[in-house]
Amino acid sequence: MKFLAFPLMLLLAGCGSLQTDRMFSNNLLDAAPKGETEVRNPEWVAPPRSAISGVRGPLGQVRTSSYEALQQFLLHNGVDYEVLPGNHVMVRLKNSVQFETGSSKVSQESYHWLSMMSDFLSRQQGIDVVIDGHTDSTGKPTFNDSLSVKRADTVKTTLIKNRVSKDAIYTRGYGEYIPACTNRTTEGRACNRRVELLFIVSNN
Repeated sequence: MKFLAFPLMLLLAGCGSLQTDRMFSNNLLDAAPKGETEVRNPEWVAPPRSAISGVRGPLGQVRTSSYEALQQFLLHNGVDYEVLPGNHVMVRLKNSVQFETGSSKVSQESYHWLSMMSDFLSRQQGIDVVIDGHTDSTGKPTFNDSLSVKRADTVKTTLIKNRVSKDAIYTRGYGEYIPACTNRTTEGRACNRRVELLFIVSNN
């Protein structure tokens, strides 16, 4: 009888502990943080959400409030643009800043448009500006290389004068090597004497 009683006691004790383990296990899993976000938020509630639209680009780019503001500004002012593929939202303006032959001085018409753009950028956070300078094929390639850089720098200076942060502006010069139009006509060469603007929007 003693030999039967001892295994029976062990069996009952095992069942009791199994039931208790299951009870505590379920409770602990329900209460435990589900990931790093909840560990950083001891209250284990939903973490604060970033101000994003929830819309993603073709390669997963997050379209943030900065992008929404930029889009609304461009649409409101009739500025043509295109969104480029990439890890970040990149917006290239189809409008370009125009110049006279051999000059790095912004034309009067382009200056008005550039001032309008500067006013918007000075009030925005999270938008970097890439300025690409170009020339037509008139003159020597070495001269055109330096002229394209000067044109980009002129536009950068204009933006800074209008309170755009210089830390958010990057310049590049391409000389005559990336024409937008033919260099065989007067109109084509005028089209190529340009500076193009590219906006890179932060994911935050």
